[in-house]
Amino acid sequence: MFAWTEAKYKALEQRIRDELDSPWERFDIAMTAVSRADYDPVNDFWHPVCAEDLGPDAGRERVTVYLMADDAGCRRFLRQGIVEAEDAVTGAPLRFRIERPGRYRACMERTYALFAANHIPWRTVHLGHLERIFDLVPEEDVPPGAQPVFQWGDWERQVAEDAVPLWNMQRKTLQSQEFRRPCLDDVVYEQVYYLGDAGDAGDGCLVDAGEDILSVRYERNRVVLKTARKTPGDVSVCRLHQGDAAGSYGYSYPVLSNHRKDSFAARYIGQAGNFIQTPGELMRKAEELSGSFRIRVSGYEILDSAGRGLSGGNLLEGDMNSFTGTQIFAGDQRSLMVFRFRKDGETPHDYLYESQIRYILSQLQMEFPEYRCVGVAE
Repeated sequence: MFAWTEAKYKALEQRIRDELDSPWERFDIAMTAVSRADYDPVNDFWHPVCAEDLGPDAGRERVTVYLMADDAGCRRFLRQGIVEAEDAVTGAPLRFRIERPGRYRACMERTYALFAANHIPWRTVHLGHLERIFDLVPEEDVPPGAQPVFQWGDWERQVAEDAVPLWNMQRKTLQSQEFRRPCLDDVVYEQVYYLGDAGDAGDGCLVDAGEDILSVRYERNRVVLKTARKTPGDVSVCRLHQGDAAGSYGYSYPVLSNHRKDSFAARYIGQAGNFIQTPGELMRKAEELSGSFRIRVSGYEILDSAGRGLSGGNLLEGDMNSFTGTQIFAGDQRSLMVFRFRKDGETPHDYLYESQIRYILSQLQMEFPEYRCVGVAE
């Protein structure tokens, strides 16, 4: 009788959870990094953020490196400006200029536009790894066949050469495999594109099909487009793989994700569409966004725009959504909502600690536009 009662209670809890299911969980984006030599093309979960990083000419004009340093170290490395090297074949000196890659920002802008076109709410993407990718561009022509050996100095243990950022988004080009079907008005057509059997049913899909698409309907392993276009054309589909991140040999970098910790309170509030603006709710939301980091909010306060009365620690801002084109208030005289974060314990990837706080602040800033959300790491 006891076992039967427990089974019924568990079934009831699961049914309530299913009714409060959040449809946006299948659009979580995870990121990691890997050495170009260790990239596994057979791994279905991880794919390059920019396909050009794995192109045949990727290593000729530039060298991409990953810097395992905190935010201050990344700024100091960028201010250094130049990295000295010498050719391992001839011994000739070489100079490389340190630059921020622009291709990743452009990729984030396209991704944001893709979410908007598919009417999927945008949730901040954790850019901790992309902020640590730098391009080394030669200041003069490098002779063919040259093998530069970089002189890193104090950065020797923190730099990984030939790094490639990866994420769980896979882009495919699909062709319609069925005859177009006219709708009742004989003007609008439905075209069906099959995704195949690869991937899980919980994966999210984003369709990049241009401006002539009227609506998109997702079904199991296929996408149905309603369009005025008579001839079926190719469409590009981005599949966001979910579930446990599948690793391969050499995949040792931490996984940064915008997946939120699951809780009944979060599901209920998301389903009801209401936000309870209480101190406890703020703490819960920050904890929900902390990911694998041991971060807790020790308190928060609201100050005037000048921040009078603020003391202790460096001020961190949520700036990971700068590419979305969000309008900033004229003069920005908003009050400050200052969160105080405290780290509970050490982790192997503590150089990403401040980036995790800035990710939390970036998402909170989208939900509290009337304040300027900032944080202090205690």
